[in-house]
Amino acid sequence: MTKKFLGLTILAVAFFPIAALADSPAWEFTTVGTSYNNGDGYSLGEVFVPTQNMNVDFLGYYTNGGGASGLTEDHSVSLYDASGNLLATTTVDSSAAYFTTHFVYNSISTVELLAGQTYVIDGASGLTDPYAYDDTGFHVYAPINLLGDNWVVGNNSDFTGTTVIGDVTDGYWGPDFGYNTSVTPEPSSLWLLGSGLASLAGMLRRKLRA
Repeated sequence: MTKKFLGLTILAVAFFPIAALADSPAWEFTTVGTSYNNGDGYSLGEVFVPTQNMNVDFLGYYTNGGGASGLTEDHSVSLYDASGNLLATTTVDSSAAYFTTHFVYNSISTVELLAGQTYVIDGASGLTDPYAYDDTGFHVYAPINLLGDNWVVGNNSDFTGTTVIGDVTDGYWGPDFGYNTSVTPEPSSLWLLGSGLASLAGMLRRKLRA
């Protein structure tokens, strides 16, 4: 009976939609230009506009190689809308489990960003862990229009506003995020899928009892 129940469970999971992990960072680069921290402590902000709806499910911070082991401080990373409303926040440190070449990430509860709306991601620079600038091969992944960066003195991830100070070619890179653009099924589609699974489960149960 245990094997039969396990088979039914696997079948249900195979058909039920599961939220996908983010499959792309918002931005990356191939080679670090300058990796530096002047010891003042900043909130480093990036201002961007999605060109289509997207789900953000990771927030991250820059590390100078070595994955999360390259971090010696805690880095608060926060996501805001254009009015400064906090949408998500996390603390990225040496325990972060997800990484790309130059960023490490924590998973967060999914936040949907809307096409055409302005958002800001801010990250606390710390006093010793470096941030990067003048990087080679910097690339912004579609569907994101990165307007530029800004910063304020203060080792936190407070809202830095939507005014752009630096451009995207030599910006100060601290925070980053991971996203996907998978479409969430409409409630009616989920209901139909659930009904179909219920019918299928009933048929299997009757067959197993026969």
